[in-house]
Parts: sequence; structure tokens; C-alpha cells
Amino acid sequence: MVAAVDAEEDRYRRAAERRRIPPVPDLRFEYSYTRSVAPYVKLDYPSPSATERSKGKEKATDTVEGAGEAAATVGTEVVQVQWGNVLWVTMRDQVISPLAQGALWGVAGHFLTPLGASIGARVRSWWSRGGIAGKGASMPEGNMSQYLRGSLGKVLTPTPAANYTR
Repeated sequence: MVAAVDAEEDRYRRAAERRRIPPVPDLRFEYSYTRSVAPYVKLDYPSPSATERSKGKEKATDTVEGAGEAAATVGTEVVQVQWGNVLWVTMRDQVISPLAQGALWGVAGHFLTPLGASIGARVRSWWSRGGIAGKGASMPEGNMSQYLRGSLGKVLTPTPAANYTR
């Protein structure tokens, strides 16, 4: 009984390994905004200067244990932000791009609405006449059924073999 359960679990595990689904991309605003702003924000970890070490005036900050002199001190990070570029990215992503997209869709909707109504009227008129069947054809079953029946009939009806002589 235990062997059967193990075999079943092994089968499910193998099936799961075959069906590897790629991860769902992260489309949240914060992630894309952070990526856009990242080149304009710099984080520096300054090391104590040589003069401070020689005088014995090292700052009282925590250091990473066992890492030696090359380790960065904790709590002494300097953040440099290029505010002009961050403001431009924010304005571009939050104001200019949505405004341009909305204006484009508004103008396109203004011009495409009459075109869509015209095309829709033509299609409805064509459909009510029976589509490809034409004006004088009888429509016993409904729109387009005669056309479909005739097209499929041509495909499904066997044709006589050509004159085959030896």
C-alpha cells in the first residue's frame, strides 16, 4: 500500500516537473517606477579616511564583524539623488504619458466612431440580405446557412474519378 502511494506521488512529481510554467511578470507600478528612477539615485558607503584612523578618531558605528578593513560601516550611507531627473521621470510616467494616451484615444474615437457605425450598417445590411447567397436566392434556414451548406457540400461530395486508361 505504501509503495502504491509512493509511486503515485512520484508520478505526480514527474508530471509537475514536465509542466514548468514561466513565472508571471511583475507589472506593479512601484517596480517599474523604481527601475526608471534607479539610474538617478546613488547609494555610497564611505570608508573612514586615513587621517581619522591615524588620529584614532574613528566614528562609533557598527562594523561588519570578521570582514576586515574592506568592510563597509553600517549606518553611514550617503544617498545622492538627481532631483531634476527624478522629477522628469515622475512627470513623464504620471502626467505626460497618460495625458498623451488619453488625447490620442479621444481623437481616434472621435474619427473612428462614424467609421465603425458605417461599417456596422453595411455588414448588417449585407447579413440581412443573406450574405453571399444574393438578393434572389431563397433562404429556407436563415442567414448564411445556404452558403455554408453549399461550400461544405462541394468539399464533402466525392467527385467521379477522371478517365483513367492504361
